[in-house]
Amino acid sequence: MEIKVRTNEGVMILDMQGKLTLGTGEEKLRETVNQLLADGHNYLLLNFGGVEMVDSSGIGALVKVFTTAKSGGGKLKLLNVTRLVRQLLSITGLLTVFEIYDDEATALSSF
Repeated sequence: MEIKVRTNEGVMILDMQGKLTLGTGEEKLRETVNQLLADGHNYLLLNFGGVEMVDSSGIGALVKVFTTAKSGGGKLKLLNVTRLVRQLLSITGLLTVFEIYDDEATALSSF
């Protein structure tokens, strides 16, 4: 998993590339989000455009970073979620927990 962080309108956008799976992928996501939150960046947008695979550990990491952001007064939203990720979120009952956007401008304006 590779994560490139960029800023737009005060929102930290995490462009993710690769697999959000057990091990390096989910660890990288948790570390990146925790560091951004520690640095005072409370508005986070996870861009799934380059994510090719997500497993149960990846879903668990998503829930963890969402909870961490929310408990610290922040917001974490999802962008460009693939059909597979949307299905996993639906099966796990998490589809209604996350705010999901297909358009970056709309996602940014939602903060």
